[in-house]
Amino acid sequence: MADIVHTRFTQNKGRAPAARRNIGDQLIEAGKVSEAEIKEALRLKAIEGILIGQAMVKLGMVTEEDVARAVAETKNLKYVDLEEETPPPELTRLIPRQLAERYRIIPLKKRGKVLDVAVDRPLPVQVLRNLERVSKSAIEQHIAATGKLIDSIALLYDASAVPDMGGATAVDIVDEMIKRAIRMKASDIHIEPFEDRVCLRLRVDGMLQEIETYSPDLLPSLTSRIKVMANLNIAEKRAPQDGAIVYQNDRYALDLRVSTIPAIHGEKIVMRLLAGQGYQLKMDQIGLSDEELERFSKIINRPYGILLIVGPTGSGKSTTLSAALNTIKRPDINITTVEDPVEYKIDGITQVHVGRSDKIDFASALRSILRQDPDVIMVGEVRDRETAEISLKAALTGHMVFTTLHTNDAPSALPRLIDMGCEPFLVSSSVRGILAQRLVRRLCPKCREPYEPTREEIIGFDLDPDQVTGPWYRKKGCPACLGTGYKGRMGIFELLEVNEAIQREVMAGAPSERIKQVARKQGKMKTLREDAIRKVMMGVTSAEELFRVTLDD
Repeated sequence: MADIVHTRFTQNKGRAPAARRNIGDQLIEAGKVSEAEIKEALRLKAIEGILIGQAMVKLGMVTEEDVARAVAETKNLKYVDLEEETPPPELTRLIPRQLAERYRIIPLKKRGKVLDVAVDRPLPVQVLRNLERVSKSAIEQHIAATGKLIDSIALLYDASAVPDMGGATAVDIVDEMIKRAIRMKASDIHIEPFEDRVCLRLRVDGMLQEIETYSPDLLPSLTSRIKVMANLNIAEKRAPQDGAIVYQNDRYALDLRVSTIPAIHGEKIVMRLLAGQGYQLKMDQIGLSDEELERFSKIINRPYGILLIVGPTGSGKSTTLSAALNTIKRPDINITTVEDPVEYKIDGITQVHVGRSDKIDFASALRSILRQDPDVIMVGEVRDRETAEISLKAALTGHMVFTTLHTNDAPSALPRLIDMGCEPFLVSSSVRGILAQRLVRRLCPKCREPYEPTREEIIGFDLDPDQVTGPWYRKKGCPACLGTGYKGRMGIFELLEVNEAIQREVMAGAPSERIKQVARKQGKMKTLREDAIRKVMMGVTSAEELFRVTLDD
């Protein structure tokens, strides 16, 4: 132990002492807060008995990352971003889960007799000595953001062992399901009853993963708990039901859309996770190329017209619409949305949720909104002729309208509106642009492996083998991506601008293939597959993903 203690007290030897010991001063100097804001945070600290950093985060003055960096600077420790670290699961043997959760500490790396750990504030000396004794290592501390630290602890210890839910109530189990889905960035929670088990599956990056199984005896209590949370009828077990849950604790705030349906072994439940308040995705984050982003930005900043986002269910249309609204919103623009449901809550925008009652639908909501002096209207989906015609006419009368439509590609959207019963002149003169999209999984940057594509593979992509340079990448699998080889998703896009040539084709009743030929001849529209190929060559996705997601052109 003498060696361990000696290592701990000499590991930072040679580093300059910190310039200051107060995180408030550090944040002021960094331009993150003012002295007046520090005083306000100190008042909240005194009232609630929390740390000054927690008070500033709670008041929205700074982020948890800002606080962590300030703590690291003032305590002369290194800051670590846990999204870029993947601790090996075997390190959990050195620090028991109970201690990790109690003191908010996660093992990062073992270097001989030294164990690197992440904490959100320096540990007390007595705790540090106890951890050294338990781990039989010298402890070198690094500072991380609190939220990421808590999530990383749960993910690491979940990966190393199946959680013990023995004795847990239905309330505990459902709460843990939701928390785990949030940590894994899942979009949906599936609770599926079978004859001998209840299966929990989570949809992560568009693919379902089996996470846990429970005894079938638990199903009635799990179903009742979720129905109570979603304000559904507990006694009704023979008919489908739909509801919503507002889930909130001291760390998370989000909405869940709940659907139940009777099956032969009980009710199946699917919960879709919707973003909570403060979702701030911008257009430059979704995967458009620089050239496409410039063209798309011109469309969404027009004073009037209609923009269509098209693609199948689950292709990210709502996310793109949210990013577009976040990009253009300003205090001098009145933006109103009509949605079912409201998936992303955006501050500064009026959002109307239709579907809560039979007193309002898309068409009636649109008529009312047009009497409220809007500049921009977002319609969650064009589902019928009436909604389509109101949207098109609104675009002609000085409003910018954003909406979505279910078609396979951008050119198909124009004939689709006409098939719904809209007049060709209304479609051709109103629609300004159409963005078709799909979602592909990103290769995990930690484990993706390079390879040289064969000549046949390159030709299969309609590429010239002599012009393809550098390696391509394929999936492998590591703890960071839960062995899938992929981590996160991004969009592939097909942007069609409606100019005079396209308008003439629409007025002539041209089919989608003819519209596509005209757009391609002009040289601006790249197909979904071409954009996917570009991203394969960039190394951000795989050829396997391209074939899974795109259609043959």
